[in-house]
Amino acid sequence: MTFTAPQTSPETTSDDIDFIFLGTGTSSSLPHIECLTEPAESSKPPCRSCLSTLHPEGKKNIRRNTGAVLRVKGKDGNPVTIVIDAGKTFQASALEWFPKNQLRRIDALLITHPHADAMNGLDDLRAWTLNNAIQPHIDLYVSEHTYVEVQRAFPYLVAKEFASGGGDVPEFKWHIINDQESFEIGDTGIKILPFAVHHGRFFSRVPPPVYAVTPNATLPSTPRNGNADLPATRSNSPTKATSILNGATEKEEERIYPYLCLGFKIENRFAYISDVSHIPDHIWPLLEPRIREDGREEHLPLLIMDCLRLRPHTSHNGLEAAMKMTRRIDASKTYLTGFSHEVSHDEYVKLGEIIGGAEHPVETLTAIEKAGLELIGSERGQWVRPAYDGLRVSIKANANGEVAITDDCYI
Repeated sequence: MTFTAPQTSPETTSDDIDFIFLGTGTSSSLPHIECLTEPAESSKPPCRSCLSTLHPEGKKNIRRNTGAVLRVKGKDGNPVTIVIDAGKTFQASALEWFPKNQLRRIDALLITHPHADAMNGLDDLRAWTLNNAIQPHIDLYVSEHTYVEVQRAFPYLVAKEFASGGGDVPEFKWHIINDQESFEIGDTGIKILPFAVHHGRFFSRVPPPVYAVTPNATLPSTPRNGNADLPATRSNSPTKATSILNGATEKEEERIYPYLCLGFKIENRFAYISDVSHIPDHIWPLLEPRIREDGREEHLPLLIMDCLRLRPHTSHNGLEAAMKMTRRIDASKTYLTGFSHEVSHDEYVKLGEIIGGAEHPVETLTAIEKAGLELIGSERGQWVRPAYDGLRVSIKANANGEVAITDDCYI
């Protein structure tokens, strides 16, 4: 499949990008322990997705934490390797997929948000930097919120004074990035545009304190009575917030504070949105088709879109929401990611084929596929497929300005 490429701009330095899914599962990953150990006499239906992972034909249902790695040439012609997220299963993903794809050095690591499935693998990056094993340091690109949360959860990753034991910690260089402000990876010429989407909400009326680690810090990560320094933006006043910590009760505030997660638009070639429940109105113009100066309509070649399961969820897309976003963005090709275990890979494939216009008799569909059929809407012709761990997607542009999206499974 080919189509007109985005016009060349300062944000586009290379025509070819290789994109590899390191993980396509939600935080719990797959398989689930409760599914593999369910007693035979249980009345609970067996989990098709999880049980299939015990056999070679079910490998595509092994879903580690959502993450990816891409290779693109910098302005000097040398390949640049960029990783997106390092969650709880990052080390296992790297051990499997880095050697198979001739990957070694990490030139940049982008973190979407400070949840465990996006940042709890940071410590494992010592394998790259300890004693300069592969490289002296790794450049991390994070929001200020993520940086503060890493400081709070893993202070030794930011300030070595907090290291203990043998003091063997990874070496990072931190770069703070901001919503809708394009940044360059080092001096490579590769430009990335981060944009903030909603990933559920905060449920606590009192957020974790803004805790900036210093070698002489005394404020504990869990505040004790009377010493919490809380931002007034999440409560009417610091005094009120502290009183809540001390056990006071108050009437629930109606206002809901969204939890923000970064998506990335990379080299103007594709958008990566791994954790999303809502896209704010001001972000849509970055993603929707636009009319070029020559009058032709310009679409994103590739979209990576969050889809947890069929049913709606507080912090992720269900299938119906994922399809609404996918159709509005209208990329040439869309790969879904971030799955739980309710729907198997093969069932997502069949639903994707139906979305594209293929005919499958209803009597041949599973109960899950029939339920999905009710959620995908009546519009047909969109190319949508489920990603899986290890899937490699190539974005290549020719001299005529046409972009071809290929992968090692579906095409």
